[in-house]
Amino acid sequence: MRNTLIVAYDVVDNKRRTKAHKILKGHGDALQYSVFRCDLSPAERVVMQAKLWDVLNLKDDRLVVLDLGPQEGRAKLAIESWGKPLEEPLAAPSGAIIL
Repeated sequence: MRNTLIVAYDVVDNKRRTKAHKILKGHGDALQYSVFRCDLSPAERVVMQAKLWDVLNLKDDRLVVLDLGPQEGRAKLAIESWGKPLEEPLAAPSGAIIL
């Protein structure tokens, strides 16, 4: 059974923040820049957690996981979003340097 998780992070270091974002992007969908919705099995959750623990400095960084329950249960109704949906930043043309 898959559960819907809301994962939010506050990571101090830019490199760790980028790595955490990429890990979460591989496990779910961004709701905000540092907030993700992940529909995961218990095994997938353990894998995600292990990857994040390898990246985060738990003395400086913070990550919160809210388990909304089964994906097909109340979790479907528990998330409400208002306003403009999050869009991925525009990709830079190949070889471009953005400052």
